[in-house]
Amino acid sequence: MPPSRQPTVHARVLYPFILLGLVLCIPTVSVAKESATQPSPGNYCPGTNILLIIAEDLSSSLEFVMQSRAAQSRGDQAIMLTMLDAAGVTLKQATSRGAGARTALLINSVILSRVNESNDQLLTWFPLLHSALLTLPYDDARNAADDAIGHAEEILHDGQNGDPLDKLKKARHFLTCDGLDLPLQAAIKEQVRLLSKIQQHKPIVTKDYDKIVDSLRTAIAYVLDHSKT
Repeated sequence: MPPSRQPTVHARVLYPFILLGLVLCIPTVSVAKESATQPSPGNYCPGTNILLIIAEDLSSSLEFVMQSRAAQSRGDQAIMLTMLDAAGVTLKQATSRGAGARTALLINSVILSRVNESNDQLLTWFPLLHSALLTLPYDDARNAADDAIGHAEEILHDGQNGDPLDKLKKARHFLTCDGLDLPLQAAIKEQVRLLSKIQQHKPIVTKDYDKIVDSLRTAIAYVLDHSKT
């Protein structure tokens, strides 16, 4: 048998580099990380500067409500009605503050615009919705709202299965701040209810104002707590 040959010194020196080259040539399988999870709806909250403006609206609303309640104790129905109507104006104004809130209101208006089963009229609003989204900062919430609006448009345009209004409601929720919006909407609901009772000449007692006052207190507390520097 021929004697086995021992690797030369030169070959032994090159082995590590040869092995490294082979390792580098092996194709690697990259594991893509999952994309960020969809943001939780109801967490699109305005910054401090916007919150402080909302605080002014809510404070005015609360004062108007208190004036209406004081008029009720005097039996002055005209002032009750006037002050409660003014409270409604400032409450609606508060709901429009901030880029997310005004876009959510626009989406809600589009939802309310559907008065029949025809999709043509509803589809005319989508270019405006897309333009409104462009005014928002590019982030996960905005992207989620954009996806939901796009899906609603596809359902309407192509006749896909699904509820386009449900998609629009989801898009709206991605652009609202539940901590502020929920008590604010509750206050608006109570304002409408009280106003209707007064206009129908139904009896109103002081306790009827408790729900709207409590809702306004909650909304103001949220605003002030999240506006601290």
